[in-house]
Amino acid sequence: MRIYYLLILYLLNSCAIGGSNLSSIDRAEEFFLCFPETDNNYLILPLEKKASIQKEIIKEKGKRKLDCGKFIDLTSAEENLKSINQAEMDRKLGKCRYRNRPCTYD
Repeated sequence: MRIYYLLILYLLNSCAIGGSNLSSIDRAEEFFLCFPETDNNYLILPLEKKASIQKEIIKEKGKRKLDCGKFIDLTSAEENLKSINQAEMDRKLGKCRYRNRPCTYD
């Protein structure tokens, strides 16, 4: 029975590893090619490996003639979230937007 569980575990792991964007850059998603730092597997790699993957990504982006500008809405959403978080932190810390004026919050 244990062998059966080990076999299932092995199959699940092999499927999960094969689905990574890093396994084959030529089959990677366009979003990953534009923003590789969004992939957790990429983030844990050593600097030398990241540099070699970046070279492959640049080549692949050239082959596909990929325009990362189409993802601008997604990156602006991240920036909006950062500004909202900063405003909330400022509110909790009691920071005021304007000096020499009373603090007001919307």
